[in-house]
Amino acid sequence: MKVDLNNYNTNEKYTWCPGCGDYNIHMALKKALVDLEKHPSEVVMSFDIGCNGNGGDKIEGFRVKGLHGRAIPFAVGCHLANRKMTVIADIGDGGCLHEGIDHLIHAIRSNYDLTVLIHNNENFALTTGQITSTTKKGKDMYGFPDGKTEGDINIGELVLSLNPSFYAKGYSNDPMQLTEIIKSGIKHKGFSVIEIIQICPTYNPENSAVILNSKISKVDVTDDIGIARKRITSKDKIYTGVIYQNKKIKDYYSLLKNRKNRNTELVNEVKSYGVSNILNDID
Repeated sequence: MKVDLNNYNTNEKYTWCPGCGDYNIHMALKKALVDLEKHPSEVVMSFDIGCNGNGGDKIEGFRVKGLHGRAIPFAVGCHLANRKMTVIADIGDGGCLHEGIDHLIHAIRSNYDLTVLIHNNENFALTTGQITSTTKKGKDMYGFPDGKTEGDINIGELVLSLNPSFYAKGYSNDPMQLTEIIKSGIKHKGFSVIEIIQICPTYNPENSAVILNSKISKVDVTDDIGIARKRITSKDKIYTGVIYQNKKIKDYYSLLKNRKNRNTELVNEVKSYGVSNILNDID
C-alpha cells in the first residue's frame, strides 16, 4: 500500500504559537512514518496532555490523549496487546518527569519495543510557562520570579543510568535529522527514548534558535556508554543524533517463555465470556 503525507494529514487547524518547535516535530514524525511505509492503520500514538498533545488530532492513525504523564503505560499496553502495530508515546518533559517519571524508568528497565518522543522545552508551556524538572536552576519563570530554587534533571543522564537499549537526542530546528532519528528509534528492537530539544519562543525565549544553533553538534551512534555519557554531560556542546544504542539487550516480549511458540497476538486471544452464571449465584 503506497503511503504519503496526505494519509497522515487532517483538517484540524494547528494552534501552537508562531515559531513553536512542535510544528517541525510533528512534520518529522509524519515524514518518518511515511518513509518507513507505515500506513496510519498500522500506527498507535499515545499523546500526553500539553502542547505536544495538541497535535493528537492533527495526525491520522489510532490516537488517544490520556491523563497527564501517563502516555507511556498506555503505549505499553497497546504494544503488548498487538506487536504488529507501530506504537509511539508522545509526551512533554513536564508530564514525563513529574507524574510520569516512574513509567519512563520502568519502561526502560523492561525494554518494551516501542518509541517515546519527549518534547523538552524546559517548561509547562500549555499552562503559561511554569517550571519543570528540566528548567535550569535559578531561571526566572512564571510563578518563580526570583528564579527556580530546585535542581534540574538531565534527561540523558537519567536514561543512560538505567542501562537503556536506545537513547537519542534531536532538535526541533533540524527536522531532517529528527526524521532520521525517529526512523532509527522505530526500527530499533526495544524501548527507544528520543529526547527532542524544543524551541519555545513564548515561554522560554532565552533558549532561542540562535543560541541553540551555535551549540548543536551532530554525532554518529555509539555502543560505548562511556562515550555517550560524555556527550550528554558536555557544558559547551549539545550533541544530537542516536547518542547510544545497545542491540544486545533483548526486548521484554521476547523473554516471555510462555509466549515462545505463540503465533497469535494477545488481542486475538481475548474472548467474550458470559457472567450471568456468576450473577445468578449472588444472593
